[in-house]
Amino acid sequence: MSILRIQRTVLARWLIGLVLWGILTACDPLAAPLATHQTILVTAIPSDTPPPTALPTFTSTSLPTAPNVTATPTLAPCLSVGGQVQEVIENFSEVAQENLGYRVYLPPCYTPSRRRFPTLYLLHGANSTEEQWQDLGTIAKMEQGLGLGVLAPFIIVMPDGGALGNLNSFPPNASYETVLLQELVPSIDRNFCTIQNRDHRAIGGISRGGFWALSVAMRFPTVFGSVGGHSVALDATSSPPEHNPLELARNAPSLDDAPLRIYLDNGADDAVGLSLQTFSGRLSQRQVPHAYVIHPTGGHDEAYWSSHIGEYLEFYSKNWEKSLANLPSCLDPSP
Repeated sequence: MSILRIQRTVLARWLIGLVLWGILTACDPLAAPLATHQTILVTAIPSDTPPPTALPTFTSTSLPTAPNVTATPTLAPCLSVGGQVQEVIENFSEVAQENLGYRVYLPPCYTPSRRRFPTLYLLHGANSTEEQWQDLGTIAKMEQGLGLGVLAPFIIVMPDGGALGNLNSFPPNASYETVLLQELVPSIDRNFCTIQNRDHRAIGGISRGGFWALSVAMRFPTVFGSVGGHSVALDATSSPPEHNPLELARNAPSLDDAPLRIYLDNGADDAVGLSLQTFSGRLSQRQVPHAYVIHPTGGHDEAYWSSHIGEYLEFYSKNWEKSLANLPSCLDPSP
């Protein structure tokens, strides 16, 4: 395909998006965008570089250094070894009444440094498991980013959502929200050296997992300071208004009282873009800063998510400390 044809294709998709946006805003006055508070990016055509292949299952073993990345000679020896993934298989949830395993990525030097680290919670899509994010190449991208010095070292928690993760069930009924807030986060903070404040705790999710990430982060500002919704399908009728991100974008007081870093994205071929545009427009109407990225190619599939893992990790860790020496000691209480 010629460069001219590619450019015409991207332009056509962009124009279609604008037409759809116009239809949405005609039905929803709060969906109107404000350029000063919204970033809609149409990126360049992706290169021919294939997405990273799925990684094998790790169980508390060292990871190799990222391919084609040479560790800086001046780094401490542990920085050139790679991180670890610990797999917690037995984890019975009293809320869900089922076993909900999870995986935890620990960055290089986690043990010898005796430092506390920021934590990122990554939630999988519907009918998937805690394996999804690792299968997409998240660990490989993390290792590569650390080797290049573009990512901060942080802990990644990849939990299994189980049956509740797929259900529209909310408190006071058993809910995946309760699993996250009352079981998972406290357990991670008890068992790992984490920095236990909102500025050093982020949450994000794919599709259904993105719904939970947005709903929880927008309502519990003391827990999470950053949130990402990747290809999230939002429905005005799927959850009560007080839990629904589309309604929270209109009226969640936390968005005014405790600024939340927000990142949204979808491929131009993904139908969820319509609801994400509405969500983004409502945030803009309230002058809530956020980033919304529409990529010119990509659908609702693992090929799309895998190709953008690096961008997700850069967003989550942007404000986190890159130097081990500047992280707080695990021997002291968390800041």
